[in-house]
Amino acid sequence: MNPYQLATWKLVRRPYRLFLAPQVSGLENITKACRKAKERTQGLLLIANHISAWDPLFICAVLELQDLRQLGPVTFLGKRELFNKPWKRWLMARLGCVNIRERTVVRQVLQGLRQGQVYFLFPEGCVSCNGHMGQDLGALRFFAKHASFVVLPIRIQGIWGGFRKDWKNIAAGRRRFQVAFGDPVLVEKGYYPHLDAMALIRAVTFIPNPGVTMMPSCAVS
Repeated sequence: MNPYQLATWKLVRRPYRLFLAPQVSGLENITKACRKAKERTQGLLLIANHISAWDPLFICAVLELQDLRQLGPVTFLGKRELFNKPWKRWLMARLGCVNIRERTVVRQVLQGLRQGQVYFLFPEGCVSCNGHMGQDLGALRFFAKHASFVVLPIRIQGIWGGFRKDWKNIAAGRRRFQVAFGDPVLVEKGYYPHLDAMALIRAVTFIPNPGVTMMPSCAVS
């Protein structure tokens, strides 16, 4: 992570864990994904469903320092609305977020995937309006047509809409943020009309007992 991302992680990690008591499973899959990407000198694409604007912070906050070191610099692929004001562009640039709607950025991402860089994408393209998973907008299929890479699906639930909509339940301890990291999936360069990022995310299982590791099987057709 870059210095700004690391500083943000340090800032939110302790209060996040204190007040939300997140349930996390599958952290060992981060190591598996990084190893698989490095063995093949391919990029790593982290994908997750999107239930609140706080999701990037929440997901990063559950990671340990060794996880951050394994991943290295992470570039977040954001929507154009995150860049419509000067102060937003300034903030996003420092947090490692780029506008995926710009053609030059798309070319840079494809080149980065070929060179082994790490990216983070919300395949739905926006926050869920009802807490349920939406449809895949096709970014994963597009990337697969131009590059080979490893996908790490991440499933989250528990705090839909962030604090503004659910603060009473959060304060009462009735909501716990859950994060599950799925088994890494190798995507070879090619045309996959049925490749669905949201299906990969739905296949990730939340583990009731953190001491037990269960691997979801994700098939790419």
